[in-house]
Amino acid sequence: MLLFAIWVLFPLYFTVTSSFMTPAEVGRVPFHWVPERPTLANYSAILRGDSTPFSDDAGGGVVASSTNAVERLMPAMGRSVIVGLVVVFINLVVGGAAAYAFSRYPFRGAKIAYLGLLASRVVPAIAIVSPFFVFFRKTELLNTAPALIISYLVFTLPLAIWLLKSYFDSVPKELEEAAMLDGASRLKCLISIVLPLARPGLIAAGLLVFLEAWSEFFYALVLTNELTAPPVVAGLQNLQQFSWTTLAAASIFSLIPPVLIAVLFQRYIVSGLARGSVR
Repeated sequence: MLLFAIWVLFPLYFTVTSSFMTPAEVGRVPFHWVPERPTLANYSAILRGDSTPFSDDAGGGVVASSTNAVERLMPAMGRSVIVGLVVVFINLVVGGAAAYAFSRYPFRGAKIAYLGLLASRVVPAIAIVSPFFVFFRKTELLNTAPALIISYLVFTLPLAIWLLKSYFDSVPKELEEAAMLDGASRLKCLISIVLPLARPGLIAAGLLVFLEAWSEFFYALVLTNELTAPPVVAGLQNLQQFSWTTLAAASIFSLIPPVLIAVLFQRYIVSGLARGSVR
């Protein structure tokens, strides 16, 4: 277990320490596991959109070809947040309605349809990206946020429906029946009774959907031109010249939102996954 933890955490440790070093210090042999003179120049360079925080005297060289990529990082992170929030909103509205229908309206073929939704989660992205690309090219949606939102919904909606159905199943139907006897409509029961009781599930589904949308790389790379953060960060290392320390700082910036979500909302995420695993 200890060896596995070291294997998993070592790349993160190397990235974090490198982000506080100068390019000259990163290139030293043997490698310094702790920065001798920690610096925030890499992070300030990312915020300023400057890919050359160190001069030639510092051993960093000139990395002018990566300037555009660095300048695009912060706007791309902002677009990633917007796309993720839109995907979360649609998932909670559409996925919540579908999950409620599966939970409260058993119809012929409901089980098959539900299992089909879950099975769609195992379909590899590369198997369906070509139809997406052709469709978005003909509709002139390539390299746009709507293209990402639509493609993200394909693999996030089944997750949201699965989680929300588990929570809706746990809400006693008798509460709704009693409210309907008092004259409440089905929509009123859903809004006033079911959704408040299923609030932990809504939060868990929203968080997990946002994490998937934030970290998604393949669709963002194929359907857009570095519109969101993951392709921009990956694109830094494909340039003819780049700084390892700037790349490390950019990677840490892209990790901040998911890490904060995992730390602050760990209870909801764990409860959501645990609830779904036993249903």
